[in-house]
Amino acid sequence: MKTARFILRASVLEDFHQDERNLFIFFAVYLAAWTLLMAWLPSSMNLDDIEQVIWSRTWQWGYYKHPPLPSLLMYLLSHLFGGPSKGLMAFSAQGCNVVALIYVWLLAKQILPRQLAIAAVLITSLIGYYSFRAVIFNHNTVSFPFTAALLYYFYCAIRRPERWSMWILLGLAGGLAMLTKYSAILVLASFFIYVIWQQHWKNPLVIRGLCLSVAVFFVVFSPNIIWLVEHNWLPFRYLDHQLTASEGRLKLFGDFLANLIIRWWYTLLAVWLLAKLSPRSVVTTVVEPTTQIEHDRRFLLAMLFFPLALATLPMFFNGNALNSNWVAAFFLPAGILLIHCFFRHHDEARLLKNTSHIVWGVQIVILLVFFIGGVIVPAQLGRSARTNYPSQQLADTVSVIWHEHQQQPLTIVIADNWLGGNVLLHTRPEPMVLIDNEDISSPWLNRDDVAACGALVLTSIADKTTPTYADLFKQASATGAFTLNWGYAPHGKIMDYAWAILSPEPNSAPCRLTTHAD
Repeated sequence: MKTARFILRASVLEDFHQDERNLFIFFAVYLAAWTLLMAWLPSSMNLDDIEQVIWSRTWQWGYYKHPPLPSLLMYLLSHLFGGPSKGLMAFSAQGCNVVALIYVWLLAKQILPRQLAIAAVLITSLIGYYSFRAVIFNHNTVSFPFTAALLYYFYCAIRRPERWSMWILLGLAGGLAMLTKYSAILVLASFFIYVIWQQHWKNPLVIRGLCLSVAVFFVVFSPNIIWLVEHNWLPFRYLDHQLTASEGRLKLFGDFLANLIIRWWYTLLAVWLLAKLSPRSVVTTVVEPTTQIEHDRRFLLAMLFFPLALATLPMFFNGNALNSNWVAAFFLPAGILLIHCFFRHHDEARLLKNTSHIVWGVQIVILLVFFIGGVIVPAQLGRSARTNYPSQQLADTVSVIWHEHQQQPLTIVIADNWLGGNVLLHTRPEPMVLIDNEDISSPWLNRDDVAACGALVLTSIADKTTPTYADLFKQASATGAFTLNWGYAPHGKIMDYAWAILSPEPNSAPCRLTTHAD
């Protein structure tokens, strides 16, 4: 009898370890595949990646569009790995995604049986925001792990309010989430709505815990609050401008819904296949309290729909534009909710096996469609696309022009985000970018720096005479133009660029700028 029990326990432990090992093997293969292919196949990156390349060049407590944490993370990684690169950006982005999915798994384990929890994570990974969109290192993607951590710690704190550590971690995750993307305030607001709705406020332990979380939150978030006050709440002025739309409310909602469908159809297809392959069967080994099941369902519904409702209200009431990517982090509980509502009473082992097969297959399809359709085909046809922009050639050309006219290193480039970021991506040592010649967009530079260090001005021929660049070309010690082929005829473009050299002024102070290589 003892031998039989030992064998049974060993078998259960082996299955437990194997299922979890398989999940983390999936994470490792997924992360490696996206990182290596992004490093190898495209010649350039998304505009948001390029923007982070510029912002992460220096340590700042805020930027004119966003809070600082993603750029600070990339600042540290760039110093560790010798500067930014396509592979590093992809690894960092999908690394954030994987950490978020691990937190989803931790939350799912609190709500679902072990094998169903793993199935929920795999289903979540198919949502477009957590697959092909997660290859972009921007504020949306970096917000994933902090939002997932918020959901996990809030659930644990509400369930066991006497645990001080959960409330402290909740406040920490909330502060970091707000330092990543200000839309995290909608998730935090949803927590308070949930506490009122479920009457958790009647529990003194919950009120005490919330006060502790709020205190920790403000300690973590306070550096950015100070920066916001000093800079006249600049990101919120930018946000107000971005939310202004000219289309009608129905048109805005239709576009928003259409983009959601594009992000979701892989997942819905997988869930449909899963329902066909995994018929309902009664294989329940543990009888759970009905009240807890209902509590968990209400929690998941609230955490999914409350932030979405808060995000869409301005669109209906004020006609504000809403980009579907801005709500990307709000769908993290969706996989758990789908399994909880539709697959809870299925054969767990069979469901996990079918889920694994479907998810592996669909993830391979997503990978192939993304790289073949978005990278290889445009390059073969000579079509100009973001993924085959001649980024390295641009940087090499700029470097040659600068060193033909100046002896000192190139430390400042005056250009827009796209041109300046592509130069910075491939230039070592890395220069800084004065974005569109605007001090407000580039607080890391001032006019004294340009006078002391000199600068290379780069813009399109069409923009050379605009107010942004015209005076710079008049002051230049040398000017010129060059062309780059972006793809080839008949689908490609010929890009005409103008450049100007601003030499250091004779009576200026020594150049204070340093580079990563110094």
